[in-house]
Amino acid sequence: MNRAFGLLLLLAAGLTAAEVSGKWTGSMSPASGPAVPVTLTLHEQDQVVSGSIASGADARQAPIENVELRGDRLTFNAPDSVNHIVAFQLTATVRSMSGEAVSDGQTLKVNLSPGTRPDVYKVGGGVFAPTLIYKVEPEYTEEARQAELQGTVLLYAQIGPDGKAINMKVLRGIGLGLDEKAMEAVTRWQFKPGMKGGQPVTVEAQIEVNFRR
Repeated sequence: MNRAFGLLLLLAAGLTAAEVSGKWTGSMSPASGPAVPVTLTLHEQDQVVSGSIASGADARQAPIENVELRGDRLTFNAPDSVNHIVAFQLTATVRSMSGEAVSDGQTLKVNLSPGTRPDVYKVGGGVFAPTLIYKVEPEYTEEARQAELQGTVLLYAQIGPDGKAINMKVLRGIGLGLDEKAMEAVTRWQFKPGMKGGQPVTVEAQIEVNFRR
């Protein structure tokens, strides 16, 4: 069976569900009065975002609802401490989220940053792409071979300064164990890292691993 591989650099402004998952911390600021601390935790499963939010002195996490991620726009609803619905409209990047939260006619400014995340870049604006310099082929599982399964596994990855793929997640899988085999193979690939200002940096990419008979 022949396999083909592709590295798709993330040039568009839009984000995937995998990219926004994690813990975000920051504040909500009313037009007057003190800012309120906020912790937003997002999870991704099968490209669907869910999560919870805590704000103010009450650190209890409340589930968020009606979550939509379209391009770089993240919207969701969450109850406040008196069960009023707060509507969030945020613009997201891998390094920040900002926008508004509206409840009972009051608008608060929201600013969030990733809790623990290194600087991660997209190609462009002085950031140069990583290039693949060594790869190994993934193995077929016996189940996939018997089913004569073909298709493409699409992975999200960050290519670190050491040229290794880290923080990988399956964006589009084909099942029968091939998603895991694709990830196992890519962890052994070696890249020339992306560069910014003459220094190696972590750069985002989408990686295609194609399984063809």
